[in-house]
Amino acid sequence: MSKIQISFVMTVYNKEKYLPSVLKALTGQTGLGEVEYIFCDDVSTDRSVEIIEEFMQDYPHVKIFKNTENKGPGVRINQGIEAAEGEYIRMLDSDDIFPLDSTEKMLNLAQKHNADMVYGKFTRTYKPAPEITAEYMKDDIKYVFHKNAMDSILWGKYTRMGQLIKADVLKKAGGAHPLVFIQDESIPLRCAPYAANGIIKMDANVVLVPLEDGNLSGSKIQLDHDRFLAYYYMIAENPGLAPRYLARLNQRAVSAFWKYRRKVAGHPYLSKDFVRYIASKIFAPQPDMDYLNRAKAEFLACPKILRVK
Repeated sequence: MSKIQISFVMTVYNKEKYLPSVLKALTGQTGLGEVEYIFCDDVSTDRSVEIIEEFMQDYPHVKIFKNTENKGPGVRINQGIEAAEGEYIRMLDSDDIFPLDSTEKMLNLAQKHNADMVYGKFTRTYKPAPEITAEYMKDDIKYVFHKNAMDSILWGKYTRMGQLIKADVLKKAGGAHPLVFIQDESIPLRCAPYAANGIIKMDANVVLVPLEDGNLSGSKIQLDHDRFLAYYYMIAENPGLAPRYLARLNQRAVSAFWKYRRKVAGHPYLSKDFVRYIASKIFAPQPDMDYLNRAKAEFLACPKILRVK
């Protein structure tokens, strides 16, 4: 039995419009060894599962999870991570399109530096999905290798599903936080303490986003909610982190809450929340859990938010 090199893990929910293009680019990835494809459906009500079954019927190493409860993308990505047998895992949403050589280039950098994590950028193309399924990356890709993954993640910007991660690191971290609906920020945060061999940040687009409608990333309140919870749980569950890490996590959590309150309540710039936000940036205080707990309670009471069920 050959060893799986890459496990592609896709969360799926009502994306029949995009899936033919997404699958074409996914199965067209160049320069790889043995791969597997894992699809975790979150109770789609359209033809998403049927499209996957039809498209993937002649490919080996395909796993399709047809769930009966809608739980959200974080729970589903963890389902796929747990089932993955590859040395590396690359994750995607069911409307993400990969440049055809993107996984190969990410893998080459991971192997060159023995890095546990490789992250690239994404770009919104504003083009229909079928028009971007045959894209390649530039050959002269700039990148930076950071030995300290936590420093890189907390003082950098890592969003959307633009990552290739060693499977053992992702599994040790437990994948996305099970109580955070959108997983984009919680995955790198949770993996960082286990990434002893460092992280690579590529200055290149490894995900192409087609012209979309109804994407969760369009809800700024949802993003504030999930961003806050990612940092809140990292603080609450890891009190032994170095003080400078806790201070940085606190600053990001406080920032997410201030941005949320400004959107929903129009809080003035001289409000207590804004003053706390500015103070967190200037003085880098340690987390005030009483304040963060109150912020969490307000987020959880917001009626406009999708949550893990």
